[in-house]
Amino acid sequence: MGHFLYRRHFLLLGIFSILLAVMTRLPLSHDLAVTFALYGALHASALILALTAPQPIGRSCLFVVIAAGLCVVTLRVGMIGRHVFGALPGNLGPYTALGLATLTGALTYGILIRVFGIFPMTLASLSAISLACIPATFLALFTAVPLHFPGSWWLAVLWWHAYSGGLWYFDQRPSGERTCSGRTPKPRN
Repeated sequence: MGHFLYRRHFLLLGIFSILLAVMTRLPLSHDLAVTFALYGALHASALILALTAPQPIGRSCLFVVIAAGLCVVTLRVGMIGRHVFGALPGNLGPYTALGLATLTGALTYGILIRVFGIFPMTLASLSAISLACIPATFLALFTAVPLHFPGSWWLAVLWWHAYSGGLWYFDQRPSGERTCSGRTPKPRN
């Protein structure tokens, strides 16, 4: 059995995605830090609410709060990256900063997930999931204008699905012993 009830998890992500789409149309706070904290809290909540072995409520709330804080840190990494890489030609600077922020956010979130015992992230799964978030974020950036999705919520939604899709993939794999190449060794006679 996996670590999450994935139907529930992806249903929650879908509901949260619609909620974000509606909220962008309302005259709410335009503070990016608050917005990114909400993104982190929503995904973390979707994970916690879909656990097959629920954790104590205090621990779950702490996980959601720290995840929200990590999203704010990721936003700051992106802002710093824009200044650091701003001199690169064309759009290379902003895309490099966005990729770095995406990777930083995914890595730190994966470490948080492992530390809290929510999912046993290995170095391979953490790396693969984190790297998969970069093209998802770039796809969101490329499609936001043509699809008329204003704001950063579309970036968060595609990132959520890439991250959760990676969790699902690695949760479905057999957890047997593996060699360095990733193959399961043959039993000894």
